[in-house]
Amino acid sequence: MKHFFQEINRAFNGFIVNLLIGGILLLVFAVLIVWVDFVLRLVIGCAFLIAAWIAFYAAYKLYYLKKHVQDFIPRIK
Repeated sequence: MKHFFQEINRAFNGFIVNLLIGGILLLVFAVLIVWVDFVLRLVIGCAFLIAAWIAFYAAYKLYYLKKHVQDFIPRIK
């Protein structure tokens, strides 16, 4: 039981850190858009890549969490 909750805690911590890093990068890109018109296309492209990366990482973490919950449920019964 303790191992199960540690795995869930680690999964959520990884997801939170990933969202923070993505948000910081998007913030930096937003500043670059405002000050430098030349890198506008590059920044927008990178922003979409970061959004896709966050979506794939979130899907992976939710799948990982679902797998642990499914493994844990038979042990409870």
